[in-house]
Amino acid sequence: MTLDHQDAGARVAWGDRYPEPTRPRKRGLTWLLPRWSRASDVTPRKRGLPWPLSVTRLRRRPGSGPTQTASDSRARLIPRPRRHPVVAVVVGVGWAAVMQVRLFLGGHVGLAGFGENLPCRLGLANFRNPALSGWEHVQPTWIAHTWTGENCPPEFSTALVAQAAGKWLTPLLGFPGALDLRALGVVFGLLVGVACGLLAAVTPGRPLIRAGFASAVGLLYADAGFAGYLVSPYAEPTALVAAGFLVVALLFLWERPTAPRVLATAVPALLVVGARPEYVTFVPVIAFALLWVRGRRIVALMVATWIAGLGLFHAVTEAGFDDHKAVFQTILHDDPTAAADLTSLGLDPALAPAAGLSRDDAAWAPFADRYHRTAHPSPLRVAGFYATHPWHAIRTVGWGLQGVSGLRPHYLGSYPEGAGKPEGEMEHRVAVYSTIWEVFRKGPLLVPVLWIVTAGAGWLVVRRRSLTASEKTMGRLAVVLPAAALAQFAVVVLVHGRVETVRHMAMTSWLTALCLPVAAMAVTLVLTRLRPVPRWQHRHESCASIHSQMHEIKG
Repeated sequence: MTLDHQDAGARVAWGDRYPEPTRPRKRGLTWLLPRWSRASDVTPRKRGLPWPLSVTRLRRRPGSGPTQTASDSRARLIPRPRRHPVVAVVVGVGWAAVMQVRLFLGGHVGLAGFGENLPCRLGLANFRNPALSGWEHVQPTWIAHTWTGENCPPEFSTALVAQAAGKWLTPLLGFPGALDLRALGVVFGLLVGVACGLLAAVTPGRPLIRAGFASAVGLLYADAGFAGYLVSPYAEPTALVAAGFLVVALLFLWERPTAPRVLATAVPALLVVGARPEYVTFVPVIAFALLWVRGRRIVALMVATWIAGLGLFHAVTEAGFDDHKAVFQTILHDDPTAAADLTSLGLDPALAPAAGLSRDDAAWAPFADRYHRTAHPSPLRVAGFYATHPWHAIRTVGWGLQGVSGLRPHYLGSYPEGAGKPEGEMEHRVAVYSTIWEVFRKGPLLVPVLWIVTAGAGWLVVRRRSLTASEKTMGRLAVVLPAAALAQFAVVVLVHGRVETVRHMAMTSWLTALCLPVAAMAVTLVLTRLRPVPRWQHRHESCASIHSQMHEIKG
């Protein structure tokens, strides 16, 4: 009996009747190409077709007719994943509306501060109330101002694109000033709805699971720990919203890698990487995600990408590296061996009495001149100091974990002036993740435990042979998220130390919080099929199924 006459519905001992076939010999340099690009060795399992294969979920590529051979037809049969557009639209519109209500109903909320004066690059200024230090109340209105000789840092960020759009929308929405941050809140709230709708379309599973996962991500944006950034002049909101679209693009790419999908991934990736200098660590992580597709990975290219990413990080941070925060306010904080540590860092040991002082401290003035005449250490020099002084590294990592477990800055107010709230009052309209984070505040060491659990569950999903390619995309995401969070954590600890750690850890905290729903999805996928089917059996059963369906199509 041949495969053409074999009943596809019958379950027989394929290992007894059809022994394990040998792999075809690789010729030339074809082994460098991904397996999905080689049509001569395509099976439904390798192309990500679900089992059992359904004729109603297959489509033909143009030019595949009944006159072609069975091998060509098998190579041209590709899956048509169900997107559930109605569910995606409902989820997207629903969360866009929820974000508008959450930010503006009962008076708008946001995050106080001046965003390191980033909008000044657009010719804008916000002259703070002299009675306030600028951190107690949200001051959303920025006016046009010509900066001549004043302090406007020459900083470029992709957040300026969003702020320029907000500047254009401000008069259209009827807000005062040249830029009103509430216009940014409207735009970012709508974009969150779009990202949630797209997540509901690309997430694997039933409609209820898709809607639940997308809603968990929407709830993350709406949480009090992150919603305030959407109405603020910081660079973080652009990076956080772009990161949501990056997750969508990666899931879409891993499902079936194509050149247009790679280009679609590059847009949110550039927005994230260009938001802040320390986000350059996303370069090697995103490169790993792009190379991690079905088929053989080119290890040499991946290593070269990592080296290039580290070199780019060094070039970007070298000029803007503030060694005062990394050294005097972090390494020398409560340091009994300050003089010896300054010598190890290449600084003047006579500056030891200035340990722990900030530039705004009056006691720093006598040391300012000596400090400026001293050669300043580079980020690599500080990293080498941590490598040779493990006690300092442990202390700094502990401060970083406390920053992640803090989730939101406690010194930045959430309400504007005249809202009837005390100075520095923080809002708690939606606090689901903030409530869960109480566990991490009591035990900051649980943060790396969450990273490890998420990555482990994702790796099990990727290695599970009985899962489809669409389902394995969630496993890949579960592996990439902790890697990105760890890279960001290491950079913030190195560059900023213990200075404003909670705010600088905003991206790390967002990635860590996203690990909760992603880990839940990964564990669910692992538990769905506890007994994986051998790979060779998938290959034989898939061939029999395709032959049977080809006869049905031709008939």
